[in-house]
Amino acid sequence: MKPGKLYGVGIGPGDPRYLTLRAADVLRSVDVIFTVISQNASSSVSRSVVESLEPRGEIHLQIFSMSRDKAVRAAQVQANADAIITELKAGRDCAFATLGDAMTYSTFGYVLEIIREAIPGVELEIVPGITSFATLTAKAGTVLVENGEQLRVIPSFKSEMAETLDFPKGSTTILLKTYRSRKALVERLRREENVEILYGEHLAMEGQTLLTDLDAVADRPEEYLSLIMVKKQ
Repeated sequence: MKPGKLYGVGIGPGDPRYLTLRAADVLRSVDVIFTVISQNASSSVSRSVVESLEPRGEIHLQIFSMSRDKAVRAAQVQANADAIITELKAGRDCAFATLGDAMTYSTFGYVLEIIREAIPGVELEIVPGITSFATLTAKAGTVLVENGEQLRVIPSFKSEMAETLDFPKGSTTILLKTYRSRKALVERLRREENVEILYGEHLAMEGQTLLTDLDAVADRPEEYLSLIMVKKQ
């Protein structure tokens, strides 16, 4: 039996209106759609976006561990990839729906590597999606980068990075997943001159928050779906 086709679908920031036309077409047409939830989350944003399309296919929710234990995370990824492989080998077309862009700091990249090893030559299509940092600057009406400015993306800021983290002149730095180490980052930014900051959480969703004041950022509770932009003049 010929394996099914695999789609990696970026669904954007979480508002169904930010889906591309191609993403909507794929999600409505495939046999099985895999959506994502973190281990400690109470609901899946990706699943709610998919459900809004009223797709014909089955929706499977996959949990991805946020454990600090690398072996635990790897085992979870393997189990999720195995579930997708089973459906593909049964000849079903499958889509993996992930927030943001499917190939930018996405859980899809982890399962894709395993699937490619298990099904060499698997038919594949990637549907790009709107990233969180593109959404942040759009919602704030702020230019991300222009002219010769440098764009840097730091995927996971840790408290121990505070003293060595630099912000080059003429750069925009995007800091993702800062919620657990925000205090250290805020204190580091207080010592930085000629910077503008923009904080965002729950972008394009209910509860969206945009802040440019460091004190206000420091007062926010921890929020996984958040990021900070730092522009250095």
